[in-house]
Amino acid sequence: MRILSPSRPLVLAALAVATPVALAACSSSSTSTATTDVPGGTVTTTSPVSTASFTCAKAPASAVNTALGTSVGAPTSQTNGPVTVCTYNSTSPIQTVIARVDTGSSAATFRAEEAQSAAHGETPTPVPGVGDAAYSLSISGGGFTTNTFAVLKGSNEVQVNGPGTPAQVQAYAVQLVDSL
Repeated sequence: MRILSPSRPLVLAALAVATPVALAACSSSSTSTATTDVPGGTVTTTSPVSTASFTCAKAPASAVNTALGTSVGAPTSQTNGPVTVCTYNSTSPIQTVIARVDTGSSAATFRAEEAQSAAHGETPTPVPGVGDAAYSLSISGGGFTTNTFAVLKGSNEVQVNGPGTPAQVQAYAVQLVDSL
């Protein structure tokens, strides 16, 4: 996620809206299959089921502000299957925090997301000893720095992006993944 200079508030606003949409769209949706025995045979139906067990209410703005030293407001939420993206914004100072929680992730998906960051010119740094896998990265530009920490624990993946220090962002991401 690239943060632009304060002289570009419209671009920043568009980025703040587009990022959670793109992150949520990267998830896969789930389906549920039910088999019912009826006279004369068996009927099998498949229907989409939301598998998200995380809501942004579990990560209120007050917790984000305490953890990251920010002053963001209540989050907007977007859920797509097992992925929930909580986007927190503030205009004074300009701040955006994004918490992405995927309760249906895998090691392969996590590695692919890390590789995608690298393909976009970002430099993910593996963080051993945290969850099943973890990485961090920082992006600076226009006087802003955004730190990202992603952690996978079982099938739960948490990614936090925000203006807090790398240690603050890591601690909050680990707190979220441990709460799942």
